[in-house]
Amino acid sequence: MQSSWLMALTLSAGGILVADPTAEQVDFFERQVRPVLARHCYACHSSRVKAAFAGLRLDSRDGVIKGSDAGPVVVNGRPSESKLIRALRGELPKQMPPSGKLGEDQISALAKWVEMGAPWPEETAPATLSAFNLEERKREHWAWQPVRPVKPPAVRDARWPLQPTDVFVLARMESRGAMPAAPATRSAWLRRVTFDLTGMPPTPAEITAFESDARESGAYESVVDRLLASPRFGERWARRWMDLVRFAESHGSEGDPDIPEAWRYRDYLVRAFNTDLPYDQLIREHLAGDLLPKPRINAAEHINESRIGVANLRMVEHGFQPVDPWEDRIKWTDNQIDVFSKAFQGLTVSCARCHDHKFDAISQNDFYALFGIFANARPTQTAIDDDAYLNTNRAELARLKGQIKERLASAWANAARTTAAPDWKFAASSVRGGWDLAAEWKNWRVHGAGLAQGPSAPGEFAVETEGKRVIGGLYPAAVYTHLLSSKHSGVATSPRFKIDTDFISVRMAGANFSFAQLIIENYAVPRGGIYNLRFSPKKDSLDWFRWDAKFWKGFTGYIEFATMDDVTHFQADGKDAKPLRNGRSWFGAREVVFHNDEATPKAEPRVASTTVAQAVEAWRFGRASDEQAALLDHLVRDGALPNNEESVQGVAALLAEYRRLEREVPVPRRAPGVLEEAGGDQALLVRGDFKRPGDPVPRRYLTALGSHPYTDPAHMRLRLADEVASPANPLTARVMVNRIWQNLFRKGIVRTVDNFGKLGERPSDPELLDWLAARFVDDGWSIKKLVRMLATSRAYRMAASEEMPMRRLEAEEIRDAILAVSGQLDPAMYGPSVPVYYSHETGKTKGDKPKGPLDGNRRRTLYLEIRRNATNPFLEVFDAPKPSTTRGQRDVTNVPAQSLALMNSAFVIEQAAKWGERGEDVDAMFLRALGRKATTRERDEAASYLAASGLAGSNRGDLAQAIFSLKEFLYVR
Repeated sequence: MQSSWLMALTLSAGGILVADPTAEQVDFFERQVRPVLARHCYACHSSRVKAAFAGLRLDSRDGVIKGSDAGPVVVNGRPSESKLIRALRGELPKQMPPSGKLGEDQISALAKWVEMGAPWPEETAPATLSAFNLEERKREHWAWQPVRPVKPPAVRDARWPLQPTDVFVLARMESRGAMPAAPATRSAWLRRVTFDLTGMPPTPAEITAFESDARESGAYESVVDRLLASPRFGERWARRWMDLVRFAESHGSEGDPDIPEAWRYRDYLVRAFNTDLPYDQLIREHLAGDLLPKPRINAAEHINESRIGVANLRMVEHGFQPVDPWEDRIKWTDNQIDVFSKAFQGLTVSCARCHDHKFDAISQNDFYALFGIFANARPTQTAIDDDAYLNTNRAELARLKGQIKERLASAWANAARTTAAPDWKFAASSVRGGWDLAAEWKNWRVHGAGLAQGPSAPGEFAVETEGKRVIGGLYPAAVYTHLLSSKHSGVATSPRFKIDTDFISVRMAGANFSFAQLIIENYAVPRGGIYNLRFSPKKDSLDWFRWDAKFWKGFTGYIEFATMDDVTHFQADGKDAKPLRNGRSWFGAREVVFHNDEATPKAEPRVASTTVAQAVEAWRFGRASDEQAALLDHLVRDGALPNNEESVQGVAALLAEYRRLEREVPVPRRAPGVLEEAGGDQALLVRGDFKRPGDPVPRRYLTALGSHPYTDPAHMRLRLADEVASPANPLTARVMVNRIWQNLFRKGIVRTVDNFGKLGERPSDPELLDWLAARFVDDGWSIKKLVRMLATSRAYRMAASEEMPMRRLEAEEIRDAILAVSGQLDPAMYGPSVPVYYSHETGKTKGDKPKGPLDGNRRRTLYLEIRRNATNPFLEVFDAPKPSTTRGQRDVTNVPAQSLALMNSAFVIEQAAKWGERGEDVDAMFLRALGRKATTRERDEAASYLAASGLAGSNRGDLAQAIFSLKEFLYVR
């Protein structure tokens, strides 16, 4: 931003920037604001310029406060009145920056920053900032240091601790002359621990059982053990984890397209936490579950659990048909790195996208080393069933198919004696300037049971699954997914290539909405328009289709062939018939041609030169050529060769048995996944500018953690997972135990749970943090063991105090508690999500689905759909986070809208009415909702209210709603 435009700026009121920004505000500034200022403004308005234009410096807090020579340029909280924002929007005579208007998302980010109060982190003045010195930064900050062996400290009151962690807590209190708070009442503790471990209130029966258990410590331990064994434990802790990975079931932007089957990842989390999956294994599955040499198999469900973990990498926001998909790809890869580094390491690595990190031992090279790893994870839908389950009856089907072939060959050999080859021309393949899949197959990335056999020789066939015919015909050499069953899935993606021709054509066959897609820069959300680069074949023979690729010249892409439910983002053509959702779909693919001439390629006609007998003999022994296979195919389809169970001797019984076994082949279950590309390193982008690539950066993890370049391109994410999950990593165990501590004690030992960097807070008890981290690893990374130790501690039993503050229930807990207390909760687990309920009739954006039921089918909130553009209004008002990035600590507001929601929400009113219909007395109602009986005064006041309102009978809905509105219902002490 340059020139004299700023000299003319005048401002009547400025204001002081936020003096003490929150961690979230600092993170927003570092990721969304500083990079834009650095890229577009610092060349003219920073300390690197001897005389900043118009006296304005935008590289420091003081510079922004001072403004230009003509006065302030920011009015805090009012972007529309801030001349900085007005200039960027083109509302002033001089457009800024002079090189061209910023993108709308960049301007929106700066406007949001001003609306926040222009928060700016405390830092050394730019003129005195030292050069980036990784070793110095690493040495001076506690989080980079190894976890130290720690012994619990000595305390004066040795009788108070019940767990080793109590010793640390007591020692800290004794050091400042404080005493532990009195124990919480049994009813308060039971309500606390039940919500903390399961997200649900205790039932009256559970309350009564606990109150009558006279044991001093055994009663508490029994409750904790019961809750840890409850399936509700996994539901509660899965929801907490979903905040970290910004779980969503749609991609946002206009139309808000689905992330198909995303709910399977949610169910995977529930199972993982309920079975106490070791945390290091959870990490490996999240980063490289598809690459693990020994995946974790759920024998009861026939599921490859490990393969589902990588679904978190798919939960990114996509732009709406971005004109530059490379820029969009950078944004969502940046988001993947941001989520990964915060969730697993408590670091803000994405702050190093445009420059070396301002504060932490993270270089810009570190960012692009990680970028190269994540950018090589192609989006896909993947079958999550155990391979052995998917291959049910495979060997038997192959054996029977061979016998059926022999019966056909015998029948055809007899017929060949009297059948002459017709006078016809064979359509021969001719690949020019492209790929023959059979020859190039080793370079393609594939998955699915239908592609296990690889390319097929000429003459392959599929047995018909119904009707009198034995086979449909014979195929030329190609890659087919349905040669044993059309229920077998398949995805084949080409090597990445730079688009440098006007047209790209593919030759394929298929049925029931299999697809070929040209995927540009991994943007796999076709929505028509410039992204309508897909083709669905609808015939049993190979045919050509052409894409016009002129618009995409210079970009990189790859071609995806996939069966219907395995297409990265399925979308039926409006003019076509509806797809049959019977689990059957198949494709065959032969060639890809790159060309500049507009004509679609065609096979070259050649005169047939084989006899029928020769063709049958060659086919029988697996030596048929494409020409011979084509001849036999022609004769079979024309009825010249026998092909039904009545005309082929001995085939009927074989055909019946084949079809019986084929019906037993399971339809694969799919989940969002990724496919390792095994591509190259990513070039460093100078100042983060997607149009300014520098030198490639070898893929590795952070230099500060001792990482070195990885050598095996096909296992980059696996190497990364091993480094993150290593006990030697000083961050991994610390970050997780800190999160668990925060979930139980309301605040982390490091309060900035997502930021262990220099801008985060230092641990309040470093020794306790390291002791917990070491114990966590020694206990096999067991989350349940750590939760048990903390939940049975004396510190956790304390009444509400500084060490154990009260907390308001989270949005999901409030809704679930209302359903549970009203007696309406459906305890069913797992399965597709219940559509979102909106307060308005339709969604907020084009393409939103019809709204779901008001009560969410009475399911726990965990099982309600989470869409980026359409949120449940009740949950939103109680601070349910938007799925944009890691949120280890939710906002907790106390605003009038919450009271109004409890008064006016149709959901609350409905549930209160249903509870009131049960006719419970006041004591029972208080016990069910608050975990205690009513006091005498409360009982009398309730009776008076019911009598005055004429509700003394069975219907007590108004009283029920009043109880829902109590602070005691919304808070846990």
